[in-house]
Amino acid sequence: MKRRVGAAIVLLSLVLVGCGPAVPVSTEIKQEVEENDTMNININGQVASVQLEDNTTTKAILANMPFTIQMDDLHQNEKYHYFDKSFPVSPQPIQTIEAGDVLLYQNNCLVIFYKSAKPVASYTRIGKISRFQDIRASFGNASVSVQWYEGEGGE
Repeated sequence: MKRRVGAAIVLLSLVLVGCGPAVPVSTEIKQEVEENDTMNININGQVASVQLEDNTTTKAILANMPFTIQMDDLHQNEKYHYFDKSFPVSPQPIQTIEAGDVLLYQNNCLVIFYKSAKPVASYTRIGKISRFQDIRASFGNASVSVQWYEGEGGE
């Protein structure tokens, strides 16, 4: 029983770490994300395209391109990074998380899942990495530096 209570406290504290006040985001947001729009990521020299979702969160993130962030490992299935600012969100319950999913947790935590997972929270979808199997080995269990930049129509 004590283990369950302890595990629940640890899980709750991890969830609450990302909580913070909403901060206005830049008003210079790309007006539309078209059906085939992509952004690119570079992890240790491996480049992949992210097929983007058409939503205000994705548009706000695109307005901040390019950027390079350090993404830490969590649960040996995802990389995450907390931004210093908040983004507009529309979190939805997600039935299945697949390797290559790019999501925003709460309003400022960018997440890349590199293994399938059972969702335990609501996320806002940002996109999905195309041909994820080509770059899977770049993730490992350590922190990685990820460069994010706008794509030019594909890989």
